[in-house]
Amino acid sequence: MHAHEGYASARRFFTSGTAPSYDSVSLFATLGRDRTWKRKIVEIAGKRGIVLDLACGTGILSSMVAANGASVTGLDMTFEYLAWGHTNPICQGTAEVLPFRDGTFDAVVSSYLAKYVDSRLAVGECWRVLQPRGVAVFHDFACPTGAMRGIWNAYFAVLQLAGVFSKSWRPVFAELDYVICKSRWVENISGTMRERGFKNINVSYHTLGTAAITWGYKQ
Repeated sequence: MHAHEGYASARRFFTSGTAPSYDSVSLFATLGRDRTWKRKIVEIAGKRGIVLDLACGTGILSSMVAANGASVTGLDMTFEYLAWGHTNPICQGTAEVLPFRDGTFDAVVSSYLAKYVDSRLAVGECWRVLQPRGVAVFHDFACPTGAMRGIWNAYFAVLQLAGVFSKSWRPVFAELDYVICKSRWVENISGTMRERGFKNINVSYHTLGTAAITWGYKQ
């Protein structure tokens, strides 16, 4: 079920070697925009009672959602990230096969997951575990176009140079731009949400088109 390129990339990127420095690298690599994007996710999710954070990693987004009054469960496939994190309760697993009962959550949120998953499996599982009127929110990097694409390419060239000094992050900095631009996750996720039955589907772009958030509601 997981034999696809996105899953293989995630396995290479998120390891015991990258877990300890993830929080600081996420700020460095996004020039500080990571927390801004996550605040927008929290705003979209709104005041929800029970929330699932997919690919929660070290729990940055989970903590922000919890501070908004929700009870948050974090799920991630990499044990070392969960061990370094600050989310409770937590569960090891994948977004494509969720170990939760139907209708468990009022919202499902995710950050930096969408480019790695099979959209049909992940969106289908979100639909299954959501309560009626629940919301699913996906955030990730987006591949920019026009003049911004040249800046994007130059920035990733800098990141690749930075990877020379960090063995654990080298594969990420070397391959991430390819993974992002090949995934077409915005179209895949929003289209699959529509097919699955989500309503009021929205897509918003941020930071000159280098990040996107798409969300929809289970009616």
